[in-house]
Amino acid sequence: MSAPDVARRAARQRLLNAFVREAGIHVLQPGPLRIPLPAGRRALIADVSHRSACGHHEYGDAIMLEQSDGQRAALHHDAFVDALLSELAAAQGDGAGAARKAELGDAIANSIARTERYVRRGRPAPPRGDAHALTRHAEQSLLLGHPFHPTPKSAEGLADADLVRYAPELGASFALHFFAVAQRLVIERRVAPGAWFADELAGAAPTGHALLPVHPWQARYLLGLPAVAALVAAGDVIPLGPRGREVYATSSVRTVCAADFETAWKLPLHVRITNFVRTNPVEHVRRATDASALIAHLAGGWSHDGFGVLLETGFRMLDPDVVGEALAGDFAVLFRQHPFASNGDAPRVLASLLEPGPAGEPPELVGCAHAVGDAGEWLRRFLDISLRPLLTVFARNGLSFEAHVQNTLLCTDGGWPTRLWVRDMEGTSASRERLAANGTLDALPADSPVLYDDGEAWLRLRYHAITNQLGHVVSVLGRHADGGEERLWAVARATIAGWHEAEPYATRLLTAPVLPAKANLVSRFAGLAERPLYVDIANPLRGP
Repeated sequence: MSAPDVARRAARQRLLNAFVREAGIHVLQPGPLRIPLPAGRRALIADVSHRSACGHHEYGDAIMLEQSDGQRAALHHDAFVDALLSELAAAQGDGAGAARKAELGDAIANSIARTERYVRRGRPAPPRGDAHALTRHAEQSLLLGHPFHPTPKSAEGLADADLVRYAPELGASFALHFFAVAQRLVIERRVAPGAWFADELAGAAPTGHALLPVHPWQARYLLGLPAVAALVAAGDVIPLGPRGREVYATSSVRTVCAADFETAWKLPLHVRITNFVRTNPVEHVRRATDASALIAHLAGGWSHDGFGVLLETGFRMLDPDVVGEALAGDFAVLFRQHPFASNGDAPRVLASLLEPGPAGEPPELVGCAHAVGDAGEWLRRFLDISLRPLLTVFARNGLSFEAHVQNTLLCTDGGWPTRLWVRDMEGTSASRERLAANGTLDALPADSPVLYDDGEAWLRLRYHAITNQLGHVVSVLGRHADGGEERLWAVARATIAGWHEAEPYATRLLTAPVLPAKANLVSRFAGLAERPLYVDIANPLRGP
């Protein structure tokens, strides 16, 4: 299959699965599936070649459009996208549907073009014998992206030449640019130990100035802003250009690390990637550092072998009270623990292990399960280092991590899962009620953006840890294992039933009829990036 065909096929599967999930259409078995488009009094007819309990269905390439009079005609790719977006626009009913349809259509085309570029390059074979290279390979091998997102590889603002320089899917590495900023304009906070910069950068900033690392694309963008030009002219911001060792781009595009340095950098990038422009707003910076400070305070009491959290050790930014919140978010950097520089571990981002190859090769996770010969036992061990600590930490400490598959790093030994790390503390939520109950609410400011109502924190945990992470793992293993998903969900139910330390939440998981799922398609269409909509899906942990 050609690269354009692979990219379009991947896009259709994601659009279909997102629409089917968000419309509440139940897929009970493989075979023809009628997908009503009620606003247009039409329907799509697709052939389900593989059915998955959490919605990771696979489809044949032929899609039909059924008119209100029952007449059917085959749809080519562009007509399929148009039919789906026309339905969303008609259902919107607020007069903005046409503009939103055009905007999302352009974003889908952007995502497909990027995917085609990455597929054409191909996915290099995993390296052997080098832990750092294996970790980097996984970060830079996610070619198709989120399985329930309409624009998983869109990057609106990056030109083709920028992709070569900065796209992880093309193996990008580069030197960071640095600015020296007058100390009076800088605010920062440190919440965990760790060097922020390598020794070779010592003395790079003149007296009275602080260093700020900047993505090279962002440096070019910032220097084109009149407000920054004025700061440069006044001597308050000094562009220092590229400095220090090379870093490589991770799967999030704007977070970078050097294989041999203890800190990674979450950088602002004024590019719309998937849903929104990826700067570091003040609220996000506060949430990430408040969460890290709280976790650092609590983690000493945890006893979860094989489970770890990568804290943001702090932030540095321009003072929003002086330069405004928008410009502060365009300069802010979060510093993140990167222990793999020296501890010998070779963690791989879970999303990469779950994605099939562009030519249909089985995901790498399947090879891990085949290597040990027992997918059920593999899943039990995985649950012990993933969902078990996530549930227990929420039950005891009220912390809900955003442990979706791109925020999860997995170490394996001989195929067996041995250690799991969760990253990106900006997505952490803490239950006010749980923190108050265990006496740790005072550890956070009363207005901390990490604080959520208990119900929302619990919803976020179920979505990220079950619907997104476990549902994806089980779908991949079940696709290639004896007994399919049904056997693996039975293994998960039996395993969770024994976790008494995670009560009452273990029981809630096993008895709830539904799980929450993000409505990425409708949310993206409506421009709801920060507050996405959720829908309910059947809970496979409940059993038949």
